[in-house]
Formats: sequence, C-alpha cells, structure tokens
Amino acid sequence: MNESNYLRAINTFKLLHQHPELSNHEEWTTNFIKKRLTQAGIKVLDYKLETGVVARIDGNNSNGHTIALRADIDGLPIKERTGLEYSSLTDGIAHACGHDFHSAALLEAAEILNKNKENLNGNVILIFEPGEENHSGARMMVDAGVLNGVSAIFGMHNMPFIPCGTLALKAGPLMASNDNFQVTVKGRSSHAAMPHTGRDPIVAAANMITAIQTLVSRFISPFDTNIVSIGMINGGTANNVIPNNVNFKGTIRTFSEKTRSEIKRQFEMIIRGIASAYDQKVDILWDKGPSSVNNNQELTSMVKEVGKKFMSVVDAVQTCADDDFATYEEMIPGCYAFIGSKGLSNLHHDDFAINLDGLRFAIDLHVKVAQKLLM
Repeated sequence: MNESNYLRAINTFKLLHQHPELSNHEEWTTNFIKKRLTQAGIKVLDYKLETGVVARIDGNNSNGHTIALRADIDGLPIKERTGLEYSSLTDGIAHACGHDFHSAALLEAAEILNKNKENLNGNVILIFEPGEENHSGARMMVDAGVLNGVSAIFGMHNMPFIPCGTLALKAGPLMASNDNFQVTVKGRSSHAAMPHTGRDPIVAAANMITAIQTLVSRFISPFDTNIVSIGMINGGTANNVIPNNVNFKGTIRTFSEKTRSEIKRQFEMIIRGIASAYDQKVDILWDKGPSSVNNNQELTSMVKEVGKKFMSVVDAVQTCADDDFATYEEMIPGCYAFIGSKGLSNLHHDDFAINLDGLRFAIDLHVKVAQKLLM
C-alpha cells in the first residue's frame, strides 16, 4: 500500500464518520459505497437488499476458491461529543463503534485487490453489512445467499485499548452469544399503605432480579464464563401507589450453546417460580442475538502467519461483547480479528474516536489475508 491509498482511506473515513446512519437505514452509506466500488471498476452484486452492499472481484482463475471479506456499516443512537472537526453531521447518531473505520479500510483494500486481481488465484466477495448493531445484517446476507460458493470469511473489529499496529487473535470462542430479555411482572395495584389489598409487582421483580444472579454463581461452572445483567427497570408512578405492572430488561452472554440453553431454561424457571410464589403473572420476551464468535483454528493460524510479517501479534482476550460475524461462522470457516485503534474512550461511548494510524494496518491486513487465502 502506498501513501496515496492511506490518504484516500482517511478522506473516506471522515466522510463516513460525518454521515452515520442507524441499523437498516444506511441509505447514504449504501449509495456512497456502491459509487466508490463502481468507480473503481468493481462489480456490485444485486441481492435485492434495501441497504448494505455486496461486490465481487474475479481473479485469474474462475474455478478457484471464493473467499469473503466483511465490514459493517451502521452507526449508533449516540450524540457525539468528540469535538473532532469531522464530527457527525446527524444529531443523535454517531459512528461510536468504528464501523466507519471498518468500511473505509475494506473499500481501500478492495481497490488495491482489484488493481492486482491478476495475481488472485480465485475470487473475493466484499460484504458491507448493514444492521450489525441490531443483529439483523448477517442473517439477511446469509438468507440472501451471499455465502453461496464461499469457502472462508475474514473480518476485523477495531479495539481502542490495543495499540495501532497490533493484531489480537484467538482460535475458538472469542466473543459471546447474546440473548436479550424483557420481563413484565403483572401484579395488582393498591394503596401503598394497604399492600395486602393488592399484589406488589415491585417486590416480586426485586426478588427475581436478585435470584437470577445465582444463574452464574450457582447453576453454571465457575470455569465457564457467563454474564447475566439487568440494564433497565421500570414501574410505578407515585410513592404511595403500588403499580399493576413492573418490567425489566437485560442480557445474557455465554460462550457455548449448551450453556446458553441451560441458562435460559433456569432463567424461566426462576422467574415463573417467583411469580407464582407472589401470586402474580409474568410475560417473558426473548430477543435472540447471534451465537458466540468461534474462530476456525486453521484460518486463525493463517491470519496470524500473515499478520506477523508486518504487525505485532498478541493473544486476544475473550470478551462478552457480541458480533453477528458469528452468523457467517455458523455456515463456513471464519476468522474474526481485533485490530488496534488506540484512541479516545471505549466502544459505544459518546467520546469514542479512532486513531487513524490504524487504517494503514487494517487495509494491508485485508489485502494480505485475501491474497494468502487465494494462493
């Protein structure tokens, strides 16, 4: 990669950063990416997707392997407070996860690969995925048939606590599965001074929230990493009125499908058991997110071999964050890498900012991994 590639990637990143869009509403971003790919002579494929882009680079061997490179494109409902001169132009929406970084890197890598496609002994599918933040994008891509004929997939996520020029890798489970829940406890309203005339859902909900913490501490092995967290609770309108209903929301993160299933089963038993004990009814709604990101051993070793030639390679630390890259890995071998973007704050914070030096390495990594996979 030469300096002009890097400078163009910076300009691309800044434009994307200024125009963040929420999941499945990435119209500007989709059109921008399509235009850039078309101008570069890269074929954009039509999968009848409302947002998101899939493109293809044909190498010198039409019968060779086809591999995929993936970036995500959506932003977050966060008001940016970085003070950057290229801050978001859309109030209340920001690229606070670095998906603009991912897209800019893949766009530049695509142009480099296309200019050197005669050296590719196979083909490259470029996936610019919408809706990663709401876990819809990868499933839409798979359902549309984007992975048909694809033998392997590679992707990366920037990590603000890893120095630029550092690549973090781990074969096997890397990121957790995600199951979001909403529980509505249905009691019976009464005067707070006469609680015996009603059925208090606040007390019941409080006991439920306390009890489900034992899912991790008492039902699952201490050597099996899991999280059960409550992020929201809502109920009541006045200090002297016991409400009819209380609802709370949270998330469960696990690293194996067996544990995932068992925790959900025990969760339902605890919630329904406490509701019964307090003479109340309960509704439980599940939002099933992606499974655990589970990297293929052989592919991860190959990426490590590539990265060591121009980056510092370290062992990645498992995280209970999730990513729907896992959906692709359920279909074909994949490797998801963490790449250093050492900058301000953590992911999903309103002052999150990318260190643009990381783009050099992200672009080169996409290019070199694709070339290695198609040797």
